[in-house]
Amino acid sequence: MAGILNLEHITQLLPFANEKGIVEIALRGEKKRFSAFQKMTISNLAQSGAKKSMLDNALDFMNNNNSLLKGGLNKLNSIMSLQQLSVILNGVNLCATCAGFAIMYAKLDKISGQISQLMSVVKQGNEVQTDYEFKKVLSEHSNMLDARKRQKPYTEEQMRKLVDDEYNVLNMLIDVYSRDLTEDSDNLVVSIFSLAAMLAVALRYFDELYYYNNREVIGDGDKWHSSHDNWMSVFDKLTDTEFIKRIQDHAIFDLNLSTEDADIYYISLNDQIMEMVESIRDNQSLIEAFDSPERMADFEESIKKEMADEIQKAFDETDGAMDDPEIVEAYQSAMKQVGIA
Repeated sequence: MAGILNLEHITQLLPFANEKGIVEIALRGEKKRFSAFQKMTISNLAQSGAKKSMLDNALDFMNNNNSLLKGGLNKLNSIMSLQQLSVILNGVNLCATCAGFAIMYAKLDKISGQISQLMSVVKQGNEVQTDYEFKKVLSEHSNMLDARKRQKPYTEEQMRKLVDDEYNVLNMLIDVYSRDLTEDSDNLVVSIFSLAAMLAVALRYFDELYYYNNREVIGDGDKWHSSHDNWMSVFDKLTDTEFIKRIQDHAIFDLNLSTEDADIYYISLNDQIMEMVESIRDNQSLIEAFDSPERMADFEESIKKEMADEIQKAFDETDGAMDDPEIVEAYQSAMKQVGIA
């Protein structure tokens, strides 16, 4: 005898529908005898559900940098508000285009004053020598993306300096966090992982310029800048055991997360760093494979168009999309991430 099915949503009836999308419900009378059979069509629901899932698939496609297990997504949503985690998890996508970076810039600019002030205090009190500021690299990264949008990209030297500046500021922020020199851990963590995403994007763009400008001279030698390994070492710091332990402590003691939520939190951040490293290495492979800036540009444009088409198709085929503010907002945000305002 079948048990009782506890329905939380009407779409759970879909497996019981016939080929026409009809579910037949039996009604019992006082003596538990069947008194009537009610037919209910849920074909429209099935169609709507299928169409809406296409939007979900498109957004998953957009956020392919986020390698969190689906089982943890609901838990992750419950801690989003504590840490602006959605910005961090979309960091590489957001930092790669002018329109996308505007989303991140708006959030980071609010805390840039606190971070810059913190860095100033740390330099004075702990003999940390650096001329770089958080607010400065935010502005310069935005300007670099705007220059690309206007098809007047930065020169190789300008990009090298940007990479170097972002690397130095990121190292300093990590140093401040690791030495527990501030009580504002929440904003500092957001800044660290956001800046790591900025560095990953800037380094990808620099690699492309450096390779195509110097490949004839380099020949069979080392194809990348001599500081490349040093720049990459900052990502190792972010996946170091001691740093991860500090992130876990932050999640439990500062954010008051449960052990389970804290695990989801630090694993998601760690995965982001691993994927940033992978994106840089994959990009190097593409640069060498296409062996031409024109071919590389065509490839990047085709990828962007494919992503935009997938998102647009899902939006067009979603019933009532224009009437759902959440779907419209998700659509606009996704389009910004591929550089289409």
